[in-house]
Amino acid sequence: MTVLSETVANVDFNGFYRAERVSLVRFVMFLGADPNTAEDVAQTAFTQAFPVWSTIRLPRAWLRKVAQNEYFMHCRATSRETSLDAAPGRADRSSGVSAALALEQQAETRETLTVMIAPLPPKQRQVMAWYWDGFSDAEIAAEFGDSEAAVRKNRNRAMKNLRRSLADEGRGAK
Repeated sequence: MTVLSETVANVDFNGFYRAERVSLVRFVMFLGADPNTAEDVAQTAFTQAFPVWSTIRLPRAWLRKVAQNEYFMHCRATSRETSLDAAPGRADRSSGVSAALALEQQAETRETLTVMIAPLPPKQRQVMAWYWDGFSDAEIAAEFGDSEAAVRKNRNRAMKNLRRSLADEGRGAK
């Protein structure tokens, strides 16, 4: 896995592509895309990265920002009702990863989690996508020009909504 603050000076593009492709597709799916659209958007982001690879700083964040923008343009172009605003996102990397893993375990599968995140308000959905992809509040706030407090607020509201959905789903299964 690449380091978030790493530049591409010592990173082979092909190796980076192999290491990040699946993660980027999952990220786009968390934004609301179906698997095929997520694959297309991720491929477009990598295609845009290749010619400017040597100039990219923070390649993981750069790719996600490009993929997010590509997905939003796709939504507008297809005139979907999915109108997403730019949003911030997430907490401490170690607690974020463990929280994401715990939530994934409760939900049993990523597919379930993807379905559960879909009804969240757009900002909360974006926050969670960046959060689950390992970005800190500060990193996400910097990407979106928002405050860390706004990032934490959206993440906490999203987690509360997801926990409520999990509890409701658990009650409905009995």
